Amino acid sequence: MKIELEKLFSGTLTKEQLVNHLMNIVDSLTELEKSSKDFENILLDKKHIFLDHFSNRLVFMYVPIKDNVFEKVSMSEFFKELLAATSYDENDDLPFFVKLHNYLAGATELRLQEFREKLTEFSGVQVQKIEAVSESNSNYYSPGFITRALAISKDSEEENEGTTVLGALQELNKYEEGTTALGVDNGMLLKPFLIEEATGQKIIVTKEVFTLGRDPEQADYASNSKVVGRIHAEVVTSDGEYFLIDKHSRNGSYLNGVKLYPNEKNKIKHEDRIKLANQEFVFRLF
Repeated sequence: MKIELEKLFSGTLTKEQLVNHLMNIVDSLTELEKSSKDFENILLDKKHIFLDHFSNRLVFMYVPIKDNVFEKVSMSEFFKELLAATSYDENDDLPFFVKLHNYLAGATELRLQEFREKLTEFSGVQVQKIEAVSESNSNYYSPGFITRALAISKDSEEENEGTTVLGALQELNKYEEGTTALGVDNGMLLKPFLIEEATGQKIIVTKEVFTLGRDPEQADYASNSKVVGRIHAEVVTSDGEYFLIDKHSRNGSYLNGVKLYPNEKNKIKHEDRIKLANQEFVFRLF
């Protein structure tokens, strides 16, 4: 029995579940990285990574060597996309999820060992590493481990010899020439947003420097309040962290009830309350 990784990350996850799933992925990829000279050909797509029900090991596939119809993504993009699609139980350990989100948001390159250490640091949970299953017979399937690359070529299947893993050949056969490439939309990464308290309007922070004000021609979010300045404040994203800057507004900007000094960067976090003159918002990461 196999379960798609996508299904593992569906529903609402607790911290323990999220940590265990991510650790399992990291450890499985680490073993493959050590043992496979073609590690870069591993398909990082949650729809084509499976959990073996009996061994609790992950099964990966290699992308086709010839006529590649898959769009390769980086390790960082893969984990960002996983987290973006995850619904997290906010009543569990919210600071953990925020730290994890911020770490991945700022990671352009992700090293597996470093990511494992960060998971342990953020969660405070020590997770035992799953040892790889040794293979005495190359024709025997050991859950969570690939012996040879599985590849598809329209010219010849014989020259691309590979091992079928849990029906992986049947899964890949449907991706013939002309099929839309599977990839990760970088836009799926969680974006912070503001909730306008009076109306409940959701304002997504779509730029690294996101301006708030009354002038629709200059502000990324245009307020209807006459006491909000033309360019009242900015929400700035930098290295996976978020800041609020008052832009010399006449009626002031406030963070959790404290008035801000003009042009000073003030770090903001999930559920912080922001007030621009008489207009109030809640800042959220998810």
